[in-house]
Amino acid sequence: MRSGLVATLATVMSPLAHSETQKETQSRQQSSDTALLILDFQVGIGDQPYAKSAAQRTAAALKAGRAAGLPVMFRKVKFREGYRDIADSNKAFELIKTRNLIPPGASKLISILQPGPDEIVVDKDRFSTFSGNDLNEVLRSGGIKHLVMAGVATSGVILSTFTLAADEDYSMTILSDACADPKASLHEELMTNLFPRSATVLTVDQWMASVPTNG
Repeated sequence: MRSGLVATLATVMSPLAHSETQKETQSRQQSSDTALLILDFQVGIGDQPYAKSAAQRTAAALKAGRAAGLPVMFRKVKFREGYRDIADSNKAFELIKTRNLIPPGASKLISILQPGPDEIVVDKDRFSTFSGNDLNEVLRSGGIKHLVMAGVATSGVILSTFTLAADEDYSMTILSDACADPKASLHEELMTNLFPRSATVLTVDQWMASVPTNG
């Protein structure tokens, strides 16, 4: 009778043990080859009313990422004096240029999302996080294969970075409630129907539950 009970318990516990081991393995992999990207939470963009909740959720993700020892990289938009890097034919950025919306001296991160002393801040001059900088080289040299993204706007930096990162064969996690867009319906459409094609879409709480903490 006892041997039969032991055999039964072994049968029941085996898949549970396998599941736990798999979860631990995924956590170790995430911490070893993962970077957290904080995108465009800067004055004039990340402090807009539509982005308030996303900024707060990103602050929670940033705290968890740091506790897990993940590399954290911040991105912000910065143009040359006189907007010499914006062509007159660039319809998307024409308003920024004509109204002087993001002068170089105003390219600053919002107060609740400030980099630590060893964290990288990279400037960019287009929607994609990879535009006009050496981000891809920095990630590759650090052995980064998995990008966790939070940012605004969803239809701007997140969409552009998602597209290029997919082409570069990065795996991705997009934190849905740490992103926002002036058009909420477009945010929902991208999170529901487009991003899951090449990325894992999680809330910040869901992601934090899978991230190990150092110590």
